[in-house]
Order: sequence, then C-alpha cells, then structure tokens
Amino acid sequence: MFPIGMSTRGTYQGRPLSSQSTDFLFYLPGALRPVLFLFYTLETVFNMFCMGYHISGFQAVNLLDLGPDGQTIHYLYLIVFYGFMVLTPFQSVAICTGHTPNVLLEIYKASAGAVAFILISLTTMWDAERQSYLFFATIVAHDHDEHAYSEFREDLPNHPFFQFMRGQSISSLACGLIYMLHAAILIDVKLTSRFNDHGRHAPIPLFVLGRAFHQKLNSYQWFREFCESNTIDI
Repeated sequence: MFPIGMSTRGTYQGRPLSSQSTDFLFYLPGALRPVLFLFYTLETVFNMFCMGYHISGFQAVNLLDLGPDGQTIHYLYLIVFYGFMVLTPFQSVAICTGHTPNVLLEIYKASAGAVAFILISLTTMWDAERQSYLFFATIVAHDHDEHAYSEFREDLPNHPFFQFMRGQSISSLACGLIYMLHAAILIDVKLTSRFNDHGRHAPIPLFVLGRAFHQKLNSYQWFREFCESNTIDI
C-alpha cells in the first residue's frame, strides 16, 4: 500500500478525537519527509529499471537501422531517464539533511514525471510496432535440385530488442503511475493547507505504508527526528 492522505476535522463521525489522536493526525511540514523519501526511493528504483532496459536495448540493435527519427526518439528517452534518475537522489539527500520540501515544486516535478513516463510507455509500444522489421529474421533457401527456384521463409524467435522495449514500456508505465500518485497526494496537501489558512478545513495527515505501520515507526526516536524540521549539517 502506498502512502495515503485523509482529511480530518476535530471530530470523527461525530465523536471528538482524543488529544493523542489529534497530535498523531495533525499535519506538520516536516511530516512530508518520510512520505517523500518513500516516493523518491520507489521512483529511483523504477528509473533504474527504465535505464537498464533502455541501455540494454541500445546494445542489442544497430542504431543505424533505426534511422534519424528512431535515434532521436531513443536519445530523448535516455535524457528523460537520466534527468529524473539524477534529480531524485539529490532531492532525497536534501530532505534527509533536514531541508523542508517545497510542495509546489514537488507538484510540478511529479506532474512532469507522470506525463513524461506515461508518454514514453505509450510511444515505446508505438515505436516497437513501427519497427517490427527488426523483430523477425528471414531465411531464404534455394533448392535447385527439386525446383528451378524456390524460396523458404522461416520466422525466427523475436529479436531481443523487442523484449527490451516491452520491459521499458512496462517499467515506464509503473514509474509514471508512481509519479502521478506522488503529484495527486501533494496537490491534496497543497489544497488542504490553503483551506486550513482560512479555518475551513483541518490539514491532511500523511501515513507511510498505512496508519498502523506509520504508528509503529512513530514509536522510534530516529523516525520522530526525521519528521521534524531541524536541519542536519553535513
């Protein structure tokens, strides 16, 4: 289960919350850190899968066979994968050292990542269909004994490039959905915080892998310190 957010008020189903529950559910800026760290970890892992499939696919085919347009598309894929894979670990280091994340910047980055990776997933399958001539080999044999001229065609197994493109499409789609969930939760945080400024709505609480798991982590001193807004010098 991914991090989820819920909107709360001073009461739940008509019953007032205890002070302990209110303290646990109350949103603080530093409480974004564990949720963002989880998202950064997942995004980095799936980015590595995308990069691995892409580089392996480049090695399995002659780029000259792709033509100028095909080469341009695959280099754009490489730039997107590399850019997000470098940016995300730096953001992770920033929050681990105690810097308060910028919610608006996170929304822009996560939204751009969701659009980019989902488009890459779709265009990869379109590219695979457009370049289907790479996926099959043709064997031509001439039997001059029985016939003056005959041609035999045999479909060989799929070209390895197809396997890499399928893996890239699946991993890109998964990564794009993680970025989409990342953006949706932070948009909810942004809107709820704005409403709370006018006293209309209680801030949104965020849980890491569910409320029960978050409550278990909250019993550790290092996790409570991680949720605080103190800056760590390195």
